[in-house]
Amino acid sequence: MASKNDILRVGVIGPGGAGRGNTMGFATRPDCQVVAAADAHEGSLDALENALQQRVEDYKPESLKRYLGEHEYVEMLNHEDLDIVGVFSPHSLHDIHVKYALRAGCHVIVEKPMANIVGDAIAITKIAIGSGLHLVGGYQRHYDNTYITGRLAIADGRIGELQKFEVYMAQRWGAGGWRGDPRFSGGGQPNDSGSHLQDIFLWMTDRLPAKVHGTTDMKFQDDEGNLVPKFVEINSYSDVTLDNEAEGTITIMGNTRVGFEEWVILEGDQGTIEIKSGIRFTPEGGETEDLSYPRPEGYPKSKVDQLVGLVKGEYDTNYTSGINGIRTSWLTNSILEAGKGPDEKNSVDCEQLIEREGYSQQEVLDLIDLCASKQMY
Repeated sequence: MASKNDILRVGVIGPGGAGRGNTMGFATRPDCQVVAAADAHEGSLDALENALQQRVEDYKPESLKRYLGEHEYVEMLNHEDLDIVGVFSPHSLHDIHVKYALRAGCHVIVEKPMANIVGDAIAITKIAIGSGLHLVGGYQRHYDNTYITGRLAIADGRIGELQKFEVYMAQRWGAGGWRGDPRFSGGGQPNDSGSHLQDIFLWMTDRLPAKVHGTTDMKFQDDEGNLVPKFVEINSYSDVTLDNEAEGTITIMGNTRVGFEEWVILEGDQGTIEIKSGIRFTPEGGETEDLSYPRPEGYPKSKVDQLVGLVKGEYDTNYTSGINGIRTSWLTNSILEAGKGPDEKNSVDCEQLIEREGYSQQEVLDLIDLCASKQMY
């Protein structure tokens, strides 16, 4: 669907923190104008307007239409003739805000996680498809050459059939602000930064979760070593089986002092890919070598560039479509549910989990095929 405006009119829901950074990705483009923003906190709108004045050439002071209040995003959608809406609100509000934006006829970019619950992720993906609108998820690793290379190498058959894997992420994540409130976060570190690693793992391998056996905890130590009570998950330790019976571990750590660290190791019957400070390939029985694939011609530069290019008709392929939100929410839901069980470690059947949402694995597979037919990956 083409834009109804020469310069794309962008509205934002929740331009605080990371949302402000995403918003500036639109505001600093010559083909976009951020015309309106809605937030429940005036300080977020003030900070956004300050950023616009500092970074956008020829920005006219007070030209941003401000909608202050918990539900004022509805008024913004009703009155601003928007092409694109950025949904950067707290996690628990994503699916609500995305639905309103799509039903208002707007293309949408939504921060991770696309939705806290897999059933909601399926619903908004279907609404976007039915409306002929573009929905782009907030998973920026899809535009990183390292992970693009990993996906291409696996699709090229370099590792053969995936058999084992290790996914690890560590971050000093203290559940600050609304992220520490389960009403707004929908889950702790596994549903926040950890969502990125779950997503990129499933995107590269093109697989779905089948079983999760694991645990979570809410343990966080301050700089003096004191245990600080938290109300959301800080750490998760999961043994995961995929739909092709590959088995491995996914570890998401928030209680760490190492700063930020991540890696993904994918072992197949013909070789192994290791992504850790670069990407390397070891063929079965061979020597390890650095791995690189040329970036596909015409590949978007970023998630913002992805959506703008789709709306303008410059791109035909969506590399962060709603399918990624579905896969990731499904896995995250399973990890968090395992942590809530009565035993030290608990098992979750992912098929049963999605059936409680009124869907089945086959319906997800059919939706993946439908999206692929529309060049949505």
